[in-house]
Amino acid sequence: MERDGEQEEHEKILKNRETVDSPITWEEYKSMTFTAHVIDETLRLGNINPMMFRKATRDIERNGYTIPSGWAILVCPPAIHLNSEKYQDPLTFNPWRWKGQGSNTVSKNFMPFGGGMRLCAGAEYAKLQMSIVLHFLFTKYRWTKIRGGEIIQTLGVVFPNGLHIKVTENC
Repeated sequence: MERDGEQEEHEKILKNRETVDSPITWEEYKSMTFTAHVIDETLRLGNINPMMFRKATRDIERNGYTIPSGWAILVCPPAIHLNSEKYQDPLTFNPWRWKGQGSNTVSKNFMPFGGGMRLCAGAEYAKLQMSIVLHFLFTKYRWTKIRGGEIIQTLGVVFPNGLHIKVTENC
């Protein structure tokens, strides 16, 4: 991951505080726009929900086929998230692709937390928690890649050889 944009964002938050060790405020969280892009891109690539079952509540016409009311439907978010017709170079980690798109909790092309009436109630809370963890990782620690990180595409993204990193505390 290119750290410059996110590192700069979090250092700016610390620089603008009266007390460096004070808790994160709501305004600081909302200012983490690049962090939100990193989280959305991570969720797009590594969605933990490889499939969702739904039930057709009425007949659905799609591409000349009819899905009858009552049938089970299998929704596979990675089929959309890793689709080159929806995302340019879909296996590349590129948080800049989200720039200017606003909040991306859910759309027809991005559904890491489900969608519609079955959208995960904790979606925004999960993103808040991820932002806070990233804030502390960027401001209190440094990490370097030791080895691994190669990606293969399956229903999600897999690191067959792992991703080994060394984490050190900032002095």
